[in-house]
Amino acid sequence: MFYQIPIQEISTFAIWIPLILAGTKWRTSDRKIRLFFVFLLFGAITDIVGWWIYGVLEDLELGKYHAYLLNLYLWFEALFFIWLVFEFLQISQKSLWRRVLWTGISFLFLMEMIIRFGFGIPLDIYTSFLISGMMVLNSFLMAFALLGLAEKNGEIMRDPWFWILSGIFFYSFSVFFIDMLTYTSLGPELWKFRTLLNLIQYVFFVVGLIKINIPKHWDNV
Repeated sequence: MFYQIPIQEISTFAIWIPLILAGTKWRTSDRKIRLFFVFLLFGAITDIVGWWIYGVLEDLELGKYHAYLLNLYLWFEALFFIWLVFEFLQISQKSLWRRVLWTGISFLFLMEMIIRFGFGIPLDIYTSFLISGMMVLNSFLMAFALLGLAEKNGEIMRDPWFWILSGIFFYSFSVFFIDMLTYTSLGPELWKFRTLLNLIQYVFFVVGLIKINIPKHWDNV
């Protein structure tokens, strides 16, 4: 029954719910929400392009252009998450460590682009290592961000960023284990569960975005 549900299509369009909510907060929110909106918009465009190419046109030749876009999105996602986590950490030489991580991540993605699109023989093991590594890094980054948030905020569940960061942590931590099984016989069967986890992440995002600018005496959660 579960496999009869068009969950990939639902996930493709579900991102527009937190995207629209984030857009309505553009004028009244800070830079974190505005960049979060850009992150969601980039993800939405990537999903729509992929759905149009593979689901509507069914043109595998155009798939390489979606692959370019997907790699750029994953690179942007990684840089955004690194930037975001340091917004919640109170450490010395914050800018230095952020630049070090940005440089390291950018080098790994540059190598991925060269291998995949430069020499014509994609190394799926390297790609799998890179994506799985990003999931682990995202998990650790968001865990540290949540700890930093807890140190500054006694009522953490009232904080919108608790829900947004928790959504990223939940998705990254869960998907890592699915990605590790990509090249096993279970891999294809687990893909829809990966998409389901993405939908759950959006629920976290929506809760967090709804809580932005809500007076505390109205927030009973």
